[in-house]
Amino acid sequence: MSRSTPCSEPQFERPTVKHHKPIVFDKNKCRKELAAFKSLLDSKPELSEQTDLQPFFKNNLHLTAFIGSYVPDIGHAKQYAFEFPLVGDFTMDLVVGDKDKEKFIVVEFEDGISEGIFRTVGKKATPEWTPRFDHGFSQIVDWFSMIDDVKNTQDFREDFGHGHVSFTAMLIIGRKPGLNPATLRRLKWRTEKVRVDSHNIECVTFDQLYEDLARRIEY
Repeated sequence: MSRSTPCSEPQFERPTVKHHKPIVFDKNKCRKELAAFKSLLDSKPELSEQTDLQPFFKNNLHLTAFIGSYVPDIGHAKQYAFEFPLVGDFTMDLVVGDKDKEKFIVVEFEDGISEGIFRTVGKKATPEWTPRFDHGFSQIVDWFSMIDDVKNTQDFREDFGHGHVSFTAMLIIGRKPGLNPATLRRLKWRTEKVRVDSHNIECVTFDQLYEDLARRIEY
């Protein structure tokens, strides 16, 4: 029987491959990738996370890097990683950021479907948050819990920085046509008011993501 040894800090489970990759942002390539993203959104009303969306972002890295613009201090990301293994079974769909500035965005993708965020239940007049939205939001809560556990480990410092590392989260889910003014207002309120351990969580549809990035690329 093996003897367990005490440890002074939580164990950060490191994969066998280097997971942060550098990228040199090209605005012209990003514009082309944004146009391709608009074509994808226009191609059908519902998009699968696994077969449509994740493959698209993996193949359009300048667009992916530009998601960093949701944090002004990042702008376009200098590093990115897909399927970033955190601890145990916890894996972040995407991480983009700037290690020099020690600022990162962690992203949870969900399906781009019309009832991705709200759904009508029975005869209720007020739509409810979908289980898929609650699942995605809970994933992010768990990520921040795990980050709090491992942030003082050496491996974590090597990946994210040795100072005070700042994280913002994004839950990208659903389609804008599935929202009306009332549900859109509820979504915006949740984004602006709900914090997790002082971290901001941006909740946007894939259509809103396109609109935000298309506007920012011009500035």
